[in-house]
Amino acid sequence: MDEKYVIALEVGSSKISGAVGRVDDAGVLTVTAVEEEPLVDSVRYGQLSNVKVAAGLVERILRKIENRVSPRKVCAVYVGIGGRSLCSVPVEVERKLPPETEVTADLLNRLKLEARAGADVDKEILDVVPREYFIDNSRVEGPEGRVCSTIRMAANLIVCRPQLKRNLDLLVDDKLRLRVAAYITRPLAEAALVLTQDEKRLGCMMVDFGAETTSVAIYRHGSLNYLATLPLGSRNITRDITTLNIVEEKAEELKKSRGNAMPADDGSDAMGIPDVNNLVSYRAGEIIANIKEQIKYAGLTASDLPGGIVLIGRGARLGGFSMRLEKETGLKVRSGSAMTAEVRIADSRINPSETVDVIALLLAAAANPAECLTPEEKPAEVIAEPEEEEPVEEQSGSRRGFIDRLGAVLRGMIDGKEDDSDFYDDEDDR
Repeated sequence: MDEKYVIALEVGSSKISGAVGRVDDAGVLTVTAVEEEPLVDSVRYGQLSNVKVAAGLVERILRKIENRVSPRKVCAVYVGIGGRSLCSVPVEVERKLPPETEVTADLLNRLKLEARAGADVDKEILDVVPREYFIDNSRVEGPEGRVCSTIRMAANLIVCRPQLKRNLDLLVDDKLRLRVAAYITRPLAEAALVLTQDEKRLGCMMVDFGAETTSVAIYRHGSLNYLATLPLGSRNITRDITTLNIVEEKAEELKKSRGNAMPADDGSDAMGIPDVNNLVSYRAGEIIANIKEQIKYAGLTASDLPGGIVLIGRGARLGGFSMRLEKETGLKVRSGSAMTAEVRIADSRINPSETVDVIALLLAAAANPAECLTPEEKPAEVIAEPEEEEPVEEQSGSRRGFIDRLGAVLRGMIDGKEDDSDFYDDEDDR
């Protein structure tokens, strides 16, 4: 395939991110630009609430991107979807088959359709993600090509409130007049980027600690086992600090520079402001307790996740958070990054750790890329015009007279008159 440009848009609780990447004919993604605009009070728990404000910020981001790809224009975007209502719902589908029936890709796709059609949920189904397959009651990995008489698929429906997706439709289609190339479930795209295959097979958890929500995705045997979104984030800590009569901007700065998730011994932080560190550590402890509880909700224990926890999100930069998460869960914790063999970063100003969300969307789009820019205009072919014949100059009066006299002399010579004295008017004619 020819090289294509893909553009991703991520509407978060604290910022809107846009990114453009180039996918070559080998499917390799090169991220060429990431643009961000801060967002305040227009998204609540991951759900867009003020479409007008968001549209203005997205237009600003897209103008910056178009300056990078000029003279082409953005015509489509891949949109990340996440938020408080995003979660997984387990389902199972079983089908009896004639003996010795081969399992084909078409059969597996039909099982997905049956799982979607038979689901009794009051939310919008975004995707069907297989968890495990059973061939004649035996669990197998990679069922395609096997022969059997019974196949059972355990899967996860990825669902969300319909309003979550409708508001994004309104933003992109109605306000921006752009085409949605596809909706991408952000936590799953992030997990595909930051988790290794070994971690997924062993069992691991990805935690995206954001501004107002925290996403938890648990993998086992190489597949998604559980997905949930918690209505808690780093902004809860900031707002706790504002109760000490500190404006939110100052509280955010204080949290970043001095806050620590580990409990303080003396009840004060390094700046000498009473109770600040207690507020930070108490709320961080609550968030960590909820993260830990998701392991139980998934029907697992910490021993089922030897791959540990991979932590992403800007909230994860809170001092001591990863250390306390490791201590409370008993699992090893590492930071996730977009710096992998699958992704190339063309601009040194792009921070791979801080842009995991939007780069993950680009990588997901690169698997089956749709062109997101208007066609490149080819220079018009120049057609040479035929050369015009130079107009024959009209003969001057003296020239015409010369020719007339020449004709007269010739006629006279024919008649026997050879005198040509009348032929020339002057010496120049001779």
